Amino acid sequence: MSYSDPRPYAFSYYHDFGAGTGSMIIRGPEGKQGSIKEIDVEAVETFNAVTTEGAVNIGSSAAGTQYVNMGLGTLAAGAQQSLTDTASDLVLDALPADTDIHLTLKAPTGGTPAGQAHVHVMIEWY
Repeated sequence: MSYSDPRPYAFSYYHDFGAGTGSMIIRGPEGKQGSIKEIDVEAVETFNAVTTEGAVNIGSSAAGTQYVNMGLGTLAAGAQQSLTDTASDLVLDALPADTDIHLTLKAPTGGTPAGQAHVHVMIEWY
């Protein structure tokens, strides 16, 4: 594995954003740094954003957004949103080697929170 020959890894999750925030840790292969290539969110239930919108965040802590801060707004059931749709959602694509990377699926707030989706994260490690 090298920068000229990266290895793609895909992580897929189903999450009920309306039921609350979820988080998990991603760690690449030992000694390899990563590059975030894409995040796709496919809504199964329409999201609301009465006070704050739901979001997909990637950072160095559970509340971190150092790498990705992807707001989902009022994404409709059956619609898809990709990280590459809005350039500002990708804050920094370079992930450090041998470090826990926190993926947080942040719940919307206000009213009756709603939104369920399949979330797909693609990272290349080199």
